[in-house]
Amino acid sequence: MTTPTVLHADYALIDGVLRPDVAVHVQGGRIVAVGPASELDPGSAVTRLPGKALLPGFINAHSHAFQRVLRGRTEFAPTDAGDDDFWSWRAAMYAAATSLSPEQIQAVSRFAYLEMLRAGFTHVAEFHYLHHQPDGTPYADPLELSRRVLSAANDAGLGITLLRVAYQRGGPATPASPEQRRFIDTPDAYARALLDTRAITDRVGIAAHSVRALDRPYLESLAALDDGLLHAHVSEQPAEVAQCLAEHGMRPVQLLAELGLLSPHFVGVHATHLDESEIGLLGAARSIACICPTTERNLGDGLPPLRELRDAGARLCLGSDSHAVIDPFAEMAALENGERLRTGRRNVLVHGEGRDQGVARTLFDAATLGGAAACRLDAGAIAAGLRADLVTVDLHAPQLAGVSPGEHGSSALLGALALAGGAHLVRDVWVGGERRVADGRHPGWDEALRGYEAVVAQLG
Repeated sequence: MTTPTVLHADYALIDGVLRPDVAVHVQGGRIVAVGPASELDPGSAVTRLPGKALLPGFINAHSHAFQRVLRGRTEFAPTDAGDDDFWSWRAAMYAAATSLSPEQIQAVSRFAYLEMLRAGFTHVAEFHYLHHQPDGTPYADPLELSRRVLSAANDAGLGITLLRVAYQRGGPATPASPEQRRFIDTPDAYARALLDTRAITDRVGIAAHSVRALDRPYLESLAALDDGLLHAHVSEQPAEVAQCLAEHGMRPVQLLAELGLLSPHFVGVHATHLDESEIGLLGAARSIACICPTTERNLGDGLPPLRELRDAGARLCLGSDSHAVIDPFAEMAALENGERLRTGRRNVLVHGEGRDQGVARTLFDAATLGGAAACRLDAGAIAAGLRADLVTVDLHAPQLAGVSPGEHGSSALLGALALAGGAHLVRDVWVGGERRVADGRHPGWDEALRGYEAVVAQLG
């Protein structure tokens, strides 16, 4: 039996409220008790965390780790006319996807995961679609790249759910391009790979890249696997919707619903260009919409109808996708700020009918509990029985100056964290009860940085 650890910060986020006088007892990687710090025995061994607030770990529900190498490299219009959009960005992404070796993929992923940890993410859902050699030939070990990504997360100390992505074609009646051959599996090969992946990790899920990349029979084969956890890119671009209408006579979410793929464990990533019927279908199924605001903003995707999705019954979670930014606070703020721009209103995503907790609880719930639901992970809150995935933030940071207890104290502080915070506020991170980041430092950072910089230098 491991010795219990007791954590006591100035505040702890419990049920959407920053509460003082909270002791969090951790043992065997889990929270075993939460109670008043004032009632601890005088001789108790306590890890005191003064000047800090203790939060549940953030969960990154959508990641393409290899795309970290693109940061800053796509901020140039591809032509003199400057007509840059998602599709021209995709060409740059494909160039990176086809050039990285297994060793480079591991180095880039490790660095991305360490950046996530330092930012306060304690778990990631890796939407993994680099499966084969660049020409489409399987490696001698068909799970070579899956192992590389899992090793990168293990080296970093970040929890991971590996989502094996099904990819078949370039689009309706369009074969895979040479740049896409690395992603391609037949339905039978996909099912075998999924089974083999479960032999090396117990956190595996199914992912359909998109209705653009898979035809109806392939989607039906995924439904037959009955995994209970399915992620898919959904309606990120108007062209995707138009292609689906032309091929199937219905919109993407309507097709997924007809095939029986919507459920409380379905995660629709982006969900940007939905109509009213699709919003209703996702809500009726209690499905989850994974919004990646900093990437959607970077790519010019558009603003998803978050208020309508939430009001229909869909849940929200967050991802950093292409890693243009790795910062859960930036994702939270962009979630609400995007709705303000879209609707011309303020405080759009208020929590519940009472509105007394403002938008902050909605944003934190999306970044923690929503992500936990998307990964089927027993985490996302500070409560007995859950994983001890925890984060502290610095309450003395300039961004929080003047936001102190008093009238509206706790709710104002939480609002300031959600809308004015940043990854730089994170000081400590525990994953499964193990302290991975201490006072802003991770022991593997320098080595991982050198490895990442070497890859970038090789790419030119």
